[in-house]
Amino acid sequence: MEFVHVATPNTESEMAVMVCLLDAYGIQHFVHNRGFGGLYPGLPIGQYNVRRIMVAKHQAQEAIELLSVFGSEPAESDVDETQPSGVDAEEK
Repeated sequence: MEFVHVATPNTESEMAVMVCLLDAYGIQHFVHNRGFGGLYPGLPIGQYNVRRIMVAKHQAQEAIELLSVFGSEPAESDVDETQPSGVDAEEK
């Protein structure tokens, strides 16, 4: 199963609420750097200590809509992967 990045929480509590929402709606997910990201506070460094919420690719659009209230949007390249074929990013 392929997972894509849908959100980057700014705090531990924001991450907890995001994960609870995904659980409540039955969206398969995991948090990249969930435990390790909190070990070394300070400057966030991409793949090193930034927590990223990943969901199953087929559920990405639903998860993005659900988590959009947090204003933590994924990188543009991740969003493009979730677009159905034939849909331009500009039409979004």
